[in-house]
Amino acid sequence: MLSLCALAMTAIAENKPASSANAPIHIYANHMRYDIQKGISTYTGKVRVTQNNIELTGDKVIAIQKDQVLKKITVTGSPAVYRQLSEDGKYINAQSLQMEYQAWKNMLVLTKQARLEQAGSVMASEQIRYDTINKVVIAGDDKADKRVNITITPENIKKQ
Repeated sequence: MLSLCALAMTAIAENKPASSANAPIHIYANHMRYDIQKGISTYTGKVRVTQNNIELTGDKVIAIQKDQVLKKITVTGSPAVYRQLSEDGKYINAQSLQMEYQAWKNMLVLTKQARLEQAGSVMASEQIRYDTINKVVIAGDDKADKRVNITITPENIKKQ
């Protein structure tokens, strides 16, 4: 079960050395249920998951694995929050009402009031998708009426 969380946390982290998968994982929750036959573990009540410099919090976390391989991890909250200290010493912050890591696609999907902050820039949309392998962020939906809002802070303004 802990290896499942290790895989999830390592996969959604960017720029992490391979050894981070072996780092201790700490999970705090008010309640936990693990269905061994179905491969589903559910954590509820102020859930906090940490590994290295990554922190994930929400009201509920569901992790699904099949044949000892992670398939999906879903975090819901008001909001669910992802926070990581990057190698340059700055935080990457993301939040939404629901986050889903799709392991087979190496994709982190933030839905419902999604917001991503990195290096002084902010992106807000109803959906933000992050390809953890190719390091590509896609916000919005071609078919939706909602717009993507982006604020970019130029480097010279941030230094003042």
